[in-house]
Amino acid sequence: MTVPFQASSTYVGGAIKALRKLALLDDAVTSRLTPAQRGIVQAPWAQGWWPGRDATGIAQVAFEVHGREKLELTGFETALSSVGPIITPLVSVIGAIFGLTPQALFERMPDLVSTSVRGVALAWTRASPASGTLVVSNAPPELPVLEPLWAGACRYILHTARVEGRVPAGRVEGEQIRFSVDWS
Repeated sequence: MTVPFQASSTYVGGAIKALRKLALLDDAVTSRLTPAQRGIVQAPWAQGWWPGRDATGIAQVAFEVHGREKLELTGFETALSSVGPIITPLVSVIGAIFGLTPQALFERMPDLVSTSVRGVALAWTRASPASGTLVVSNAPPELPVLEPLWAGACRYILHTARVEGRVPAGRVEGEQIRFSVDWS
């Protein structure tokens, strides 16, 4: 049985905090939200897991109003401030065993995001010692709006590994998003 796409209350609450911090949850966005989406904004921790369609609807409106770049920044800020503190023990273990490198972190990204999302598969393919491709599969129909949020998560990995890098916009291909990531 395939698990439907879901986002944890930790991720959704973190994304809402990030949208507020970045001044993106403004009247132009909130006035376009459905009553159900407004309920999520008011009480993101009201349930443990949110249906992906409900959670991505808020991101879709922010994307339409503020654009891809701002939504990518939201993804990075969410990972840094809300998800990051939860996965820090796992990142520490990965760092101690494999080294705190982007390669080691991207290879273990499925474990790192397991507290944030369900129903999405991730695969990392190394292209060189300083590059590779992350594929996000089984993505829902809301795929285009998720691309900048995943790009922000990729930037978080580079930030955590303390390297400079590039995360060009991902290519949406069917039920997948492909990110070609490189660093120095």
